[in-house]
Amino acid sequence: MEGTRRLPGPGRWAIEVWRGDAVRQAIGRSLGPGAVVAGRPGTPSPSWLAGLPFGPDQFFIGSASGALGIDDLPQLLETLLRELPPHVRRVYHYDASWLAPVGRAYLGQGFEEFVHRYSMQRRLPAASAPQQRLTLLPFIPERQEFFAETYGGCLVDCRSPMSLEDLGDPAAALAFQAAQDHGPDGRRWYLGLLPDGQPAGMALLDRYGPAPSDWVVSFLGTVADARGQGYGRELLLRAAAHATRAGARRLHLAVCQTNEPALGLYRSTGFRTEETYRVFRLAR
Repeated sequence: MEGTRRLPGPGRWAIEVWRGDAVRQAIGRSLGPGAVVAGRPGTPSPSWLAGLPFGPDQFFIGSASGALGIDDLPQLLETLLRELPPHVRRVYHYDASWLAPVGRAYLGQGFEEFVHRYSMQRRLPAASAPQQRLTLLPFIPERQEFFAETYGGCLVDCRSPMSLEDLGDPAAALAFQAAQDHGPDGRRWYLGLLPDGQPAGMALLDRYGPAPSDWVVSFLGTVADARGQGYGRELLLRAAAHATRAGARRLHLAVCQTNEPALGLYRSTGFRTEETYRVFRLAR
């Protein structure tokens, strides 16, 4: 099968590694062209683990799937990490199960328990922004450099450990996000300008999946001089209103437990916690 490698397993059984079209044939669905999947032989595989590009030098590893997923996790994870592209420098796993075998598997491969996050959502339409003080610039390719500069400004002294990961190269991180395909009319990115023409912050909303009704707040932030003045609330509510007109009926987001200002904003605008999960991170 094209895109398949069969490896001798260090434990009880051999493992196959799939890429490209081989992923769909092996597990019954496609995970995109950048996916790397390790699994037990069989079609569909009885147990598999997938990694997906998560940034310019980052990968995200999902949960072990299949009837034997957790039992096979240590061997699947070890194999998958060996097969990740050499440019990958940071690897993440989001775990909502809080199961001890999952933690042991990731810690055993050198991961750290990096941060705990809330997954939150709210129904739309949202309340209207009480005062419209900002001029909103929608994203177009010609403004990508300006958006990247503003994104970098929002990350200075940011309280989110996850967002701070992009501080080393904000332009590359934003370019990676801009290249993701959210379908026709599946993006609402806005940069807020103050009356003097200086940027106050930005809100990035993307379609969450193929359904037009579910969207995600990919990023919300303000530059240091504009914080504490309600501009984040205005950006969020106005961007949500634009997404509502594009068919959005529910907004999702993730926020670190330690980011108390963001938590207060989201709760005050109607977001409610769905689950709490831990983020494991490996710096290669």
